[in-house]
Amino acid sequence: MKWSMALLLAACGNSASQGADAAITGPCWPLDAMPGGQAELGTGDITFKPLPATISFLRNGSQSDAFLQIHARIRGMEPGDPNNILAPGNPHTKFGAVIDELGLTLGVECPASLGYVAAPEAGAYDLVHSLRIGLGTTPADLVEGKQVRITLEVVSNGLYAKDEKTATLGPLDTGFVR
Repeated sequence: MKWSMALLLAACGNSASQGADAAITGPCWPLDAMPGGQAELGTGDITFKPLPATISFLRNGSQSDAFLQIHARIRGMEPGDPNNILAPGNPHTKFGAVIDELGLTLGVECPASLGYVAAPEAGAYDLVHSLRIGLGTTPADLVEGKQVRITLEVVSNGLYAKDEKTATLGPLDTGFVR
C-alpha cells in the first residue's frame, strides 16, 4: 500500500516552479515548468467564448450542484491529442475560482489532461470542451452579485502559462441545456 501511494504521488509531480501564488496546491500541482506560451480564460460548453464581465453559475437536472462553465485557449504551446485523454503529451489544464468576499475557494487539486483542438484564430488551440467548477453546498443565491476571480493555469511540454480574470456573478441560470 505504501509503494502504490508513493508511485501515485511521484506520477503527479510536486515541483513549485510556478511560485507560491497558485490558489490550490496538492500532490498533482504545481508541475515543473518554465514560463512560456499564452493561456486565455473563457467560457462556453464546446465552443470557446471570451469570458464576459458577468458570468452565472449554471444548473441542470443532471448536475447536483451549480457550476461555472470554464474554457481555455492556448497559443505557443503544444496542443496534445484531443482524441486521447491518456496521451502523455496532453497539456495539464487547471482552473480555480475564488470569491474573496465569502472566503470561498473552488476548484480541484489536480489538473485535467485533455488535448486542445485548432481554434478559428491562427496559431491558437481551444480545450476540447469546457470544464466545470462546482459550487458545492454553497447556496447559489449567496454568491449572486459577488466578484469572482477565476484562474487558468496550463502546463504543456515544460511551458507554463496563466490567465486570471475577475467577473461579477450573475443570477443562477437553470435553463442550461446541453
